[in-house]
Amino acid sequence: MSLAQIFFKKGNFLSTVELDIIITEGAVASSRVTENPVEFGANMNDHIIIEPMAFSISGVVSNVSSNKLEQFAKIPTIFSKNTARSKEAWEALLELMVDKTPFTLIQGLAKYDNIVILSLVENQDKDTANGLFFTATMKEVIYAGAEVVTEEQFEDSAISDKMIPVVSGGLKALSE
Repeated sequence: MSLAQIFFKKGNFLSTVELDIIITEGAVASSRVTENPVEFGANMNDHIIIEPMAFSISGVVSNVSSNKLEQFAKIPTIFSKNTARSKEAWEALLELMVDKTPFTLIQGLAKYDNIVILSLVENQDKDTANGLFFTATMKEVIYAGAEVVTEEQFEDSAISDKMIPVVSGGLKALSE
């Protein structure tokens, strides 16, 4: 159980990795205009390409064990160091990146599918050595799908009339 769940009744997750705090989260939507040079060096713009969404999250996984916080009589004993918690979270984040398995990212404003981790940055100094302070950069993966067309569907379609049939002696020209 994370500290966020105790105080705010909401868990913070990056895929299946539970975070105590999300410091910042951001999303970038962008597009690109194509450029094709024509006569006299001018560029023609004829298309706009929507780029995949990009995301970043800075978060914290502390080494403070909070699973006994409900037992208020034992509050002084729960704040002991448990370095395994931040180490396990870091290893899980690395595994999520190395496995290349897309996951669903839920941020404050929207839910995004097919997200992969591009980079992980972990920073520690004298003030942050008792936990995991990290930044993850992620990107949406856009899949191009292929549709399987059966022979019957192909024969019934208008496309089949425009196709040049393959014959054993080579290609046969269309008769008009």
